[in-house]
Amino acid sequence: MPNKSFYSFLLFCLICFSALGQKTRVRFQSINNVGTVFGESQPHWTFQTVNGIKSGNWFVGAGIGLDDYIYQTMPLFFDGRRYFGKEKKRFLYANVGYDFPMKNKPGKEIYYYSSSHFSGGIYTDFGIGVESYLRKKTSLVFSIGHSYKDLENKIGSNMCGIVGPCWVDYSSYKYHFGRIALKAGVVF
Repeated sequence: MPNKSFYSFLLFCLICFSALGQKTRVRFQSINNVGTVFGESQPHWTFQTVNGIKSGNWFVGAGIGLDDYIYQTMPLFFDGRRYFGKEKKRFLYANVGYDFPMKNKPGKEIYYYSSSHFSGGIYTDFGIGVESYLRKKTSLVFSIGHSYKDLENKIGSNMCGIVGPCWVDYSSYKYHFGRIALKAGVVF
C-alpha cells in the first residue's frame, strides 16, 4: 500500500496540472510567513518563504523554511494553493517536501553518547487560510493547518569491557512530529 508521501505528491501534481490548464494571466508572487507550531511539546516558531506563480484561482511555487519544533530543521517543499469565494480571499494549501536536519544534539532522553547523526524525512503542511488585501499587489495572509515532519537520529555509545577492545553500540531513534501550525505573513 502506498505511503503518505506518495499521496501527498499525487495531490500536489493534481494541483499543479489543474493550475497550468487555466487560460488566465500569470504573475509572480512571494509569500513570507512566520508562525508557531505546537503539539505534544511547548509551542515553537517557524518561518517560511514561498515563491511561485499565481494564475486565476491557483498558486504553485517552491519554498524553504526554518522549523524549531523540538529539533531545528530546514524544510524544502513545493506549495500549492487553491483560492475560492467571490473575492478569492480564502484558500486551501498543501506543502510537500523534505525536511533537512540542522546541527542538532540529542535531547535530554539520551544521557551518554559518543556520536550522533540526524537524517531528515518527509515534510507536509496542509490547511486553510484567508488573505486581506492592503494594496493592489500586497496582502496579509493568515492560516491554520496541520504540519508533519520526520527525523531519525543514529546514536553511538562507546562500550568497554574489563579486558579487550572497546566497541560502539548504535541505537536509532525515529521521530514523527504531527502538530498544529498557525501562521501569519505578507504576500507581494
